[in-house]
Amino acid sequence: EAGVKWDVRRYLSLSTAVYRLDRDNTRSRDPNDPTRIVQTGSQRTNGYEMSLNGSVTRKWTVAAGYAYQDAFITSATTAALPGTEVALVPNHSLSIWNNYQLLPRLSLGLGLIHQEEMFAAIDNTVTLPGFTRADIAAYYTLTEHMRLQANVENLFDRTYFPTAHNNNSISPGFPRAVRLGLVARF
Repeated sequence: EAGVKWDVRRYLSLSTAVYRLDRDNTRSRDPNDPTRIVQTGSQRTNGYEMSLNGSVTRKWTVAAGYAYQDAFITSATTAALPGTEVALVPNHSLSIWNNYQLLPRLSLGLGLIHQEEMFAAIDNTVTLPGFTRADIAAYYTLTEHMRLQANVENLFDRTYFPTAHNNNSISPGFPRAVRLGLVARF
């Protein structure tokens, strides 16, 4: 792995890395029987990631990240041939969260999560579609140690599938969800 971090200015940093990860004796869930684990031999992941974190302006903060991953089997087993893509690894993924201080006690947040399509299991027969999810939030400071918070996840109530246990057990993402909370710091 090789990486670089650059402090663009005070309180704002950009970091990036390229990597190659080789793993031996890997395993995965059986694509047809989630109660069984199968050997998948060895894997290689070539990747790149980049992130931006900190204050863009005095009132606007951001946490953003992008990743590219090419993960594949490098040795044959009964469960997977060389070149087979590793399950649940999207080639491209992106997340960004913005927070803007609207008033001295009120700030608003907006975030996006994007994930490209990926395979549900190691046999590469079932594809989970890519998705983009939007989230929003509002924060109101009550005191120095207490904050009221409202979050709306999956703002547009999209159907999406972020993960799976195998080809027959695919997990849907949450529908629109609203959470209210009181955050206390001690």
